[in-house]
Amino acid sequence: MYLPTVIIFVGYSIVTFIYILKNRKTKIENRLFTNEILIAILFLVAGISFPFMYQFHSSTISQVSLNFLWSFTAIFCIIELVIWAVMLSYNGFVAKRNPEIMAERDYNKYCEEINKNFVDDFKNEWTRKFLHLFTCFVIFFFWTLGLILDDTGILPLWGLDNYSFSYWLIITIGYGFVIMFQIGDLTRLNKFYMLPKWAKKWYLGIREKEQCTFIASTPLVLSFIPFLFAPFPIFGMVALIATGADATACVIGKKCGKHSLRKNSNKTIEGFIAGGLSTFLIVIIISILYHPWMPVSIEKKFVMATVATILFLLVDLLARNISDNILNPLLTGFGLWIIFLL
Repeated sequence: MYLPTVIIFVGYSIVTFIYILKNRKTKIENRLFTNEILIAILFLVAGISFPFMYQFHSSTISQVSLNFLWSFTAIFCIIELVIWAVMLSYNGFVAKRNPEIMAERDYNKYCEEINKNFVDDFKNEWTRKFLHLFTCFVIFFFWTLGLILDDTGILPLWGLDNYSFSYWLIITIGYGFVIMFQIGDLTRLNKFYMLPKWAKKWYLGIREKEQCTFIASTPLVLSFIPFLFAPFPIFGMVALIATGADATACVIGKKCGKHSLRKNSNKTIEGFIAGGLSTFLIVIIISILYHPWMPVSIEKKFVMATVATILFLLVDLLARNISDNILNPLLTGFGLWIIFLL
């Protein structure tokens, strides 16, 4: 029952690889090649690891319950793909039959209009960061919902526990989100005229440097996937650092930043410090609040917080050709996980 979801994400990986290699000259010139190859690899990881996610922390889950969870996720993803296929086919058919509509839906004109109206202010940046924070909200909301249903004895009646139920919801919504935005991105970058009007509104806030590549939300969510196999507190820390600490650094940098972090950079020292401090506090607070799922000593909590902070700051300081939406979750997450296992 897990096979349809595996095929979808392995297929996404292959299609993304083909797109990158077909446009490799442009990608290399714009320093996007490495970043996009990593996104294709993350899709492959999402597909290959999917069959092991729901039961990894729930060894007592029955095969019947597992098949139900896999089936629901597969049906959800397939329905989403079918809806997209119908919409894209319809828009493509209409545009090709009408030259005026085809000319109106030119991607270069669309980008010119965005760049002309784009304002790099606090409101615009906060809107972008809010979408990332919403991802984090979904994770903690479903985990809490699972805890409540488990404590009330409802989940055991279905042969489930907190981990399997919560991760089923988180993964299904997360995978659906990624499917939606990646098909939107691939259409935007290759056949823009096929994109429905409502989907074009997603991209009104993208910056000029993002207009020839995938939006940041997709690799951000994909980068969380390896940490589904770590204790939930580490998964939660990774999500909150990648969204919350990054948003704090951005807000402080925009509002209070007066000293540039490095030459030709829009990042500030004030935002840099705020991001590092936020990372440290996130690890300490989450490790205390969720101690039952990751029982470690106070000394190890501080070591984990320190390592995560150093890695977050290094990414912020040194990241160039690879998006920090990939590097931050992966480096801080594996750093936390390694310290936990020592």
